This record gives sequence, C-alpha cells and structure tokens, in this order.
Amino acid sequence: MHRLKTLAGILTLASLLVAGAASAAVNTGSANFSKYVALGDSLTAGFSSGSINRTYQVNSYPALIYRQATGMTTGFEQPLVSEPGLPGILRLVSLRPLSIAPTPGTGQPTNLNLPRPYDNLAVPGAKLHDLLTKTESTSASDPTDLVLRRLGFTQLQQGLSLKPTFVTLWIGNNDVLGAATSGIAIGGVTLTPVDQFQADYTAVVNAIASTNAKMALANIPDVTSIPFVTTLSRFIVNPATNQPVLVNGQPVPLIGPNGPLQAGDFVLLTATAELAQGRGIPTALGGSGQPLSDTSVLSAAEAATIHDYIVAYNQIIAKAATDKGAALVDANAILKDLATNGIRVGGISYTSAFLTGGVFSYDGVHPTAFGYAYIANQFIDAINKQFGGDIPEVDLYPFVFGPLPKRGVAPAEELTGLVFTAEARRNLLQSLSVPQWIVDGTKPPRKPRHPRG
Repeated sequence: MHRLKTLAGILTLASLLVAGAASAAVNTGSANFSKYVALGDSLTAGFSSGSINRTYQVNSYPALIYRQATGMTTGFEQPLVSEPGLPGILRLVSLRPLSIAPTPGTGQPTNLNLPRPYDNLAVPGAKLHDLLTKTESTSASDPTDLVLRRLGFTQLQQGLSLKPTFVTLWIGNNDVLGAATSGIAIGGVTLTPVDQFQADYTAVVNAIASTNAKMALANIPDVTSIPFVTTLSRFIVNPATNQPVLVNGQPVPLIGPNGPLQAGDFVLLTATAELAQGRGIPTALGGSGQPLSDTSVLSAAEAATIHDYIVAYNQIIAKAATDKGAALVDANAILKDLATNGIRVGGISYTSAFLTGGVFSYDGVHPTAFGYAYIANQFIDAINKQFGGDIPEVDLYPFVFGPLPKRGVAPAEELTGLVFTAEARRNLLQSLSVPQWIVDGTKPPRKPRHPRG
C-alpha cells in the first residue's frame, strides 16, 4: 500500500510538472492554469440542443480555455456522454413542416469511473444555491449524479478538493431562465430572492478565494437576448408570405391568456405546438379562438420583473469580481451586442436568430459549437486583461463548419411553420430546473395551512 501511495505521489508530481511546462509556453500573466476547475450550469457543461452530449462537451468553453491556456489537449476531465446524449439531442425531424424533436435513445457516460472529481463540474440545471447544498439527483431527469456521482459532496466541495489554481464561475442563469422559458415569473418560485442570491454568491466566491485560486466570473444575460424568447412574433403571421395578417390595415395580435398581446409581450418558442392547433388565433381568421396558455407567453410585466432580478444579480457579481480581483465576463452586454449587431467571421455574419443565426442551437437557449468557441474567447479576453496574460484566442474558423446545427439549415420564411414538440419542450424545461408542476402544466402545489393558535 505504501508503494502504491508513493507511486501515486510520483505520478501526480509528474503530471503537475508536465502541466507547468506546457503552461509556461503560454503567457498567462499572473493566472496559473496548472489546475483549472470550472463551476456552473449547463452553459459551462457544454450543453447544446437540449442535451449533454460528447459532440459539444469536448468543445465546452472551459475545455477550450484549458487548451488555449496550457497548450495541452489532455488532462482536463469532463463527464462525457456518448451520442445521442442525455436526453437525446434535439434534431430536425422534418423540413416541411419544420419540426424539432429529441433524438430517440439515450447516451451513456464514458468516464464515470474517473478516480477523482472532474475538472469541469458544471451541472446542467444547477442553480446558485445547488453549489452549496446539492450532492445528488432528485429525479430521473436530473443530471446531478452524472457529474457529482453520489460521492456525498457538492459541486463546490468537489471542485475545491482538487486544489485549483484557477476557477471559472458562471452560475445564476437558472435562477432566472426557468421563469423566462416557462412564462411564469414568480419571486421565490421561479426567481431566486435577491438577498438569498447575494448570500449564496458571497459564500461561493469566498470559498474559492480561500484557496488562493484566481477567478473569472461571468454575469447573467438578459432573457430577451435568446431566440427562445424572441423568435416568434406577437402578431398573427400568414405562413404563405411570412408577413403579418392585416385587418383594416393593422396587424392582428395573437390572443394571450389576458387578451390580445400587447407591446413588450413575448411569445415563447414552445408556443409553436399551440399555434399549430390554432390557439391564439381568432375563429374569424381560421383559429380556435382559444388563448395561448400562460406558459407559452412571457408578458411585458413578467419580462420587466425578470430584468430587475438580473440587474440585481449582476450588481452582486460585479462587486464580487471587484472585491476578489477576479476577471469579469460581461455576458449580458456580449449577448445584447450579438442580438443587436451580430458578429462577422471570415466574411460570414452570425446573429442571435433561431436556426439561421449560427450561434444558438436547436433549443433556442444554449449555444452551438461556434457559440461556445465565441464565449471562450470572451473569457480569454477578460482573463488576459485582468491578469496581464497573452493567452491566444480560439481560432473560430474550424467552428464555422462544426457540428450541427449548421447555418442556413432552414430559410427564415419557413420558421412560421415551426413546431417545437411537446417532448422537446419538456426536456428543455427539465434541464433548466423549472418546477415540475410547470413542466407538467398542472396547478402549483398548495402551501400547507398553519394550525390556528
């Protein structure tokens, strides 16, 4: 046993020396990537098109940062899953009509027996509080066990046990995303109270700082920057012309749960199945006359509520970055700029448009391989700026023709016939920690009555 421990120690020392030698070839400034740990949620895990899948995981933004900062292609371990992923990755079932549904079957973990915690410990669906408390899955659709493997320790505890020298932390997205994607913004139910977010975020960054590891923190994007929220018009559209239906020269709004949709209301991607059934469309225009469900619409008031929470969360994250001397990645501003101006690579324009923009995957929330490479470069730029390094950016060209979905897969005029299937909706909402009663479309559970004194 003593000889085994000695051998393990020699191998560990050798691996650190190799990592150190490799990182010396790259100017990382005062940042040290000899042991890099990534903490977060699905965006850090490399989740794409409604699935955690090796095809995208190998190019998660942490994996790309590691390769750029160390010059190494091995040594950064992730909970890889074989195709078609968990759950089955979303795909185009047909072009006419345009239908998106999960791929049948499920993938399998490929390195479940790694004898130490993974370097990328991000758990799809994780909220901020989960980093401090959650050690195992709570349902069959919960991927926590895939990453944390029921070792009895939280994501944060496992990450710190690796004695990291550098940590990236992008967490808090699911503290607001569930409210946006479910169309139900309720403080304390789908939105984490700000005081709890502040206490939890402070606890997480303090724990990381106690190890003397340097950090890069990313903030929370605005939900109106993602195509899941912005793709569909609030007006009735003629599928033959892709133009609004006009009555007396005016466009006709869809019928929402509170009447005709107003300016600032959003129709969610999951509304496509209801629209295909005629819901939201008056009978005079060939519809059922039934309103769209509350979970298919994000009202202007709900969007404003979510926006206020995001502003508060991002102030907390910015202060933590300042207090701890961490690099700050302004994902909020980056995605707003993408939605407004797009980006050009090699003469090709990329936008936040659904299916045709090239940045967002089939679920309308998570990036494509190109999108993750672009995000990796935003982290690298922030790290270089904060720590005086010269880590080279990821070459985006190979990702222009990377894994599906490819650009131009569906002409914009065909999007009016899009159907995001009920199964696709269910898988996506479950991955974002949306309460089960919202996923199932049932009434919220009653609060227990307090006995009268």
